[in-house]
Amino acid sequence: MLPPVAELRVTAVPYSPLGRRMLTGLAFATSLTDTDARQHFPRFTAENLAANMLLVAKINIALTPGVSAAQIALAWHYVQSRKLKVKTVPIPGRRKCSRLLENVAAESVILTAREMEALAPLASV
Repeated sequence: MLPPVAELRVTAVPYSPLGRRMLTGLAFATSLTDTDARQHFPRFTAENLAANMLLVAKINIALTPGVSAAQIALAWHYVQSRKLKVKTVPIPGRRKCSRLLENVAAESVILTAREMEALAPLASV
């Protein structure tokens, strides 16, 4: 998404950059209730959910101690934005003040070149 944004010189506003809670580290139910809107999204269908949870597991393996998967995802986004000189305003959800603080702290997470290299194939899936 970011290369076209850079070319057009507009601001990107990524909605749900944490995968509708997949990357929050919260217990994620593999079966959604009838009232959960996510049941209508392709990434949560039975055939896609298993593959997506494997991607989340790979992100969790790469975690730096004290840094959450959500922070890794947001930090990766910030690194890519700076690299392409794109203005972005991601909109991660937050149900608690602690999640808001965690999301804000992602701005100061420094990903090494090795970590960026490990995350690159996951971002292109």
